[in-house]
Amino acid sequence: MLTRRKFMAVLSAIGLGAGIPFQTKSKPQSTMIVHQVFFWLHNPDKDMQAVWEGCKKIAGTKSVKEYKLGKPAGTARREVVDHSFHISLTVYFDTLEAHDLYQTDPIHLAFVDDHKDKWSQVKVYDFEV
Repeated sequence: MLTRRKFMAVLSAIGLGAGIPFQTKSKPQSTMIVHQVFFWLHNPDKDMQAVWEGCKKIAGTKSVKEYKLGKPAGTARREVVDHSFHISLTVYFDTLEAHDLYQTDPIHLAFVDDHKDKWSQVKVYDFEV
């Protein structure tokens, strides 16, 4: 015989069970590679446009997922913010292999060869997201 107490216990158990998520298998998260390049130019007035256009060209290579091209923002000058660069290029790759293909792509190699005399410094930051 089902007593009121047993009935309430069963309802409580069912209610609690409804809030427990089911475990499902999920695909492993793939790692995207972000490749950030900062250029300091010897003569920005003369060379900015050529390097900028070169960056657009290399960012269009097959292994590139997406890219952003920019210049220092007009944000407040603070000790931790570096506004000294002239051009920044951020390139997104779906995989490490895509990044590695980019590094050896003839378009990328030609860009470096064509413009390396225009920059005084280049810094690259690669990271996974």
